Amino acid sequence: MLKIIDVDLVGPYKLELVFNDGFHGIADLSDYFSKAPFSAIKDFQKFSLTADGSLNWRGNELSAATLRAATKGVQKTAATNFNVQEMEDVIKQASWDSMQEGRPDILQAAIRSYVEQFGHSQVIAKAGIKSRTSAYRSLKPQTTPNFATLVQLGHAVIELAKENINGRSETQL
Repeated sequence: MLKIIDVDLVGPYKLELVFNDGFHGIADLSDYFSKAPFSAIKDFQKFSLTADGSLNWRGNELSAATLRAATKGVQKTAATNFNVQEMEDVIKQASWDSMQEGRPDILQAAIRSYVEQFGHSQVIAKAGIKSRTSAYRSLKPQTTPNFATLVQLGHAVIELAKENINGRSETQL
């Protein structure tokens, strides 16, 4: 299933998108936001990344497939798509944005996208989390995540990424 795993605002109605299949590029959504129902949205930057990897503006959603069709970019291989420093930067920025906007869902979405790349079981095991239920609940949209669990999961995905780069892991991204 195609999902957006990272999104950054790069200009008016323009987003930089990374998809779970390695495709990376810029989507100009001006056409979408010039017509109903999106034309009624006054604050383009107030969107959320949904559990299914789509983007939602207060109930108005664009699927990952629709956004992929609107994205001009390149397909990256798993090796070039994976960058530990970039992962750390995304998690740090998501943490900051979550605190600034009072929206834990921002950090939750960032962590969830990386957990999905490695697989829940592997990340939960690496994090040493005893309660799988707690880990799943912390990643589930429309819940108030446990911050401590998110931090554990964030550390685990970074460690797994480092192991993968060093060739110590057999995980295929």
